[in-house]
Amino acid sequence: MKSYWQVYSPTLESMMLSHDATYLAENEQNEILSYLPLYQGKRVLELGAGIGRFTCKLASTASEVVAVDFMDQYINENRERNQHHGNIDFKCADVTKLDFPPSSFDLVFSNWLFMYLSDEETQQVFRKVVNWLTPGGHFFMRESCYHQSGNMSRSENPTLYRTPLQYSQMLHRVSECEKAAFKIIRGKSILAYIHYHGNPNQLCFLVKRVEGEECNHLTQFLKSREALVDIQQTERMFGHGWFSTGGEYSTREFLMKLDLVPGQRVLDVGCGTGGSAFYMARHYGVHVHGVDLSTNMIHLAIERQGKLELDLKKRAQFEISDIMTVELEDEAYDVIYSRDSILFISEKDQLFKKLYKWLKPGGTLFFTDFCYGSSTHHSKDFHNYVNNEKRYYLASVNSCMEELQKAGFDVRVEDLQQDFIKILYTELSAFTATRQAFINDFSENDYNTLSTQWANKIRWTQEKQLTWAAFTAYKKTSCTNTTNNNTNNNTNSQ
Repeated sequence: MKSYWQVYSPTLESMMLSHDATYLAENEQNEILSYLPLYQGKRVLELGAGIGRFTCKLASTASEVVAVDFMDQYINENRERNQHHGNIDFKCADVTKLDFPPSSFDLVFSNWLFMYLSDEETQQVFRKVVNWLTPGGHFFMRESCYHQSGNMSRSENPTLYRTPLQYSQMLHRVSECEKAAFKIIRGKSILAYIHYHGNPNQLCFLVKRVEGEECNHLTQFLKSREALVDIQQTERMFGHGWFSTGGEYSTREFLMKLDLVPGQRVLDVGCGTGGSAFYMARHYGVHVHGVDLSTNMIHLAIERQGKLELDLKKRAQFEISDIMTVELEDEAYDVIYSRDSILFISEKDQLFKKLYKWLKPGGTLFFTDFCYGSSTHHSKDFHNYVNNEKRYYLASVNSCMEELQKAGFDVRVEDLQQDFIKILYTELSAFTATRQAFINDFSENDYNTLSTQWANKIRWTQEKQLTWAAFTAYKKTSCTNTTNNNTNNNTNSQ
């Protein structure tokens, strides 16, 4: 690696291996810094600091920064540029041989580092980082995935272009005597590279050190989350690239009612493998921000995004995050869209308040969800499926509507019970017709599990234990609110 980097002089273009570095640097730097947790007055370790394009920003806010790079000329350039801050300790060292006492830092930051380390070295540094962090401390890393992004010619390229799934698996394997672990808070593509190059392969992760009970809950969740093979099997029901009831058919029908306009921003909550996001971007020209808690689903979405035509690639961004803990920009989205995902969230009242806050005035929230039907009797197999097998937090149609109204929305609801039954029959019929192909790719047991699940959903819906509903909720415009207030005032005065 030393011989590789000695070829490049300590410049911005060399650091980014791009002739477009001047344009990209500012946009990309501001975006990356916006993803960091609050670090004012905190202790920060910067790994692979290079010439210091992030060091200066970190030092201007943190109480102290330790900037580390293994190339003399790069750390010397960094020192020349940033030593005036007075709170930076510059170290020329190999990160794989670094050592610090436990709980030395509140934030560990790295930018383009681990793609130059082997799997063993990467795992070794991850284990060290979790030890160096204070309880609740954060680790931020950004890497190139899948393929190179820079456009500078190279005589050799020793970079390891891992997938986001590989990085997330490495992060999840980290533990300190099973007392501490990493929890992924966000994992997302860098938007600047998508907009400028149509390149979704620049990935960043923000992870948090968790321990005790939170660590135990995280371990249990990771064991139960859907594996890639489960996702691929279920897509055989919905259609390739789809992960919600009715697949492309229902998506097309619902979107026709939303009056989407080119250039609008859409938040896709529980975006799955990206089917709805790609459909909206392709057919309506909107920009879609897809969010899902499943690393595996986002991995597939980004992988598929990379194979699309350039213009379409520029209109989608995906991220791994928990919609209940992530902080997004207020009044940023024209439409918030979600398909059969809100049933995984118990605190629906809190979720609807967050979604209301993120919508622009006059914006629309649209989602479909499984709900309790009108029957008050719930069979044992239905109860087991909802509460144990799937861990759903079902609500009635009316209770969902009431929570939306409490959050401030004007709401329209459609109970789609009969449509649900028809779609389930159609999906099961098509699945049955491809029985042998499915068994050849997976197993007969997997086939029986899925077909039984669909048959049960049909029965439960017919028995009115289960239903499917579409909610369209509108956020009032400022003008409407003002008018209502004036009306109220006039009424009171009369």
